[in-house]
Amino acid sequence: MRNPDHPSSLFWLVAGIGIVFGSLKYGFGSLQAPGAGFITFFAGAILILLSAGLLVSSIRSQEPESGLRLLWKGLEARKVLYVLILLVIYALLLKHVGFLISTFVLLIFLFRVKANYHLLNVILMSFLVTAGSYLLFQVWLKVQLPKGILGGII
Repeated sequence: MRNPDHPSSLFWLVAGIGIVFGSLKYGFGSLQAPGAGFITFFAGAILILLSAGLLVSSIRSQEPESGLRLLWKGLEARKVLYVLILLVIYALLLKHVGFLISTFVLLIFLFRVKANYHLLNVILMSFLVTAGSYLLFQVWLKVQLPKGILGGII
């Protein structure tokens, strides 16, 4: 069985080359006055470098071949289902309960899924992430977040 990185790296290498040549058609411009193909040229060049690195790495790799079964090995389907259910409940309650409360409660449950943190640490981390998100989006970026039941307070 072939290394699955060979065909994917070759695909992205060819795609990067196509992006570079396509961007030259639109004009490169200069650093002071960039043309329409300026950003896409560098994006294609970066794609070429990354895919070439992956191709060389996959050729040199001495690891045993991997397959689709190895990809799914160790997947904890119950936890994935639990997280999906939590996200659906979060999306349904976000508008009614509000960003602060629903995000705080969601993070408490999500931190308890995989990690075995002490409950006090989970509450502290959830509070810090929720407060940081609120400050970033509501205060600094002026994004309107759902206020929910805290509408009269905040």
